[in-house]
Amino acid sequence: MSNFPAIKLLSPGASVWDKFCNEHEHGHLLQSSRWGLLKQQTGWDAHRLIVSDDERIRAGAQVLTQKRLGIAMCYVPRGPLFCDDLIINHALVAAINRYASDQNAIAVRYEPFVTHEHQRTALFDKALTYTEHSIGESIQPQHTVITQLVDTDTGKAFSDQQLLASFSKGHRADIKKAERDGVTIRYGRGAVDIATFSQLMKETGARANFAVHAQTYYQHVWDLFGTIDHATLILADYNNQTIAGALIVGGANTVNYLYGGSRAEAFQHGANHLIQWSALRWARDHGYAQYDFWGIPYRKDEAPAGAEQPSMAGLIRFKKGFGGDEVSFMPAYTHILKPTLYNLAKTRFSI
Repeated sequence: MSNFPAIKLLSPGASVWDKFCNEHEHGHLLQSSRWGLLKQQTGWDAHRLIVSDDERIRAGAQVLTQKRLGIAMCYVPRGPLFCDDLIINHALVAAINRYASDQNAIAVRYEPFVTHEHQRTALFDKALTYTEHSIGESIQPQHTVITQLVDTDTGKAFSDQQLLASFSKGHRADIKKAERDGVTIRYGRGAVDIATFSQLMKETGARANFAVHAQTYYQHVWDLFGTIDHATLILADYNNQTIAGALIVGGANTVNYLYGGSRAEAFQHGANHLIQWSALRWARDHGYAQYDFWGIPYRKDEAPAGAEQPSMAGLIRFKKGFGGDEVSFMPAYTHILKPTLYNLAKTRFSI
């Protein structure tokens, strides 16, 4: 048990925070200081809080704040980063809520990067239980597919042969088809390739009916992460045209497949499969332990009645075919600080 009077609440600098985040069991890209800088481009401010016990960081969180018309919303994506001490975790949540109140926030939304099956899920749930709160689906993917890149028993990275052996037979065939058809992979650099990728995203968004970011956003991602080799832009070319691309970003021990786009013909030539095969190897070769395919609508064993729409089933099949496991995370906890205003104004925030 902690010595409560020794607990200190601090706001660390970026380097101190990132070291803690990268070494934490549940550290995540979305809790990194550079992610905070990225979100500043879309109207969020980032503030970090840690709980120190005997000069050792025990728990912490990066809090994003967005302000509208004199009120605010606070958001802790893929956090907080808790410890195994409930007192310290309570102290952290209390500090975050006080900070949010100082910002005139109507609520704080927490989305821990902790799986349902984790041994301390119940402990973290207690820390996030609040007088006025709601529990629901998270903004970040509630369910995803994660492929392990390192053997947890030996600590050694899997070889190409071991990774390929974990793929589905169909995925291995599609990778070979792409190579046979003459699809080639290159790694993008600079504004011209970002513009090409942005156009692919626009075409994909129009075809699949989802919103995409502006080109400047992808450029900011590259400037913050690609220039320090924490991200890569993988492009697939066919007949002298770029037909598919993926912008993947690493943080802590995980590479995340955040953005991907393609032309319709990419599916005919296995380009997306070849891109993911390249992405997995890039992540492994850069020392990451796992690769997150960034979301599926539901786990196969938890599929709601009538959920097997062809597009959704195909998405899950594509991501699972690379040897990954379906995982689900703890839900989102929204601490409502101003109930009346929250009910009136919550839709004003881009959370």
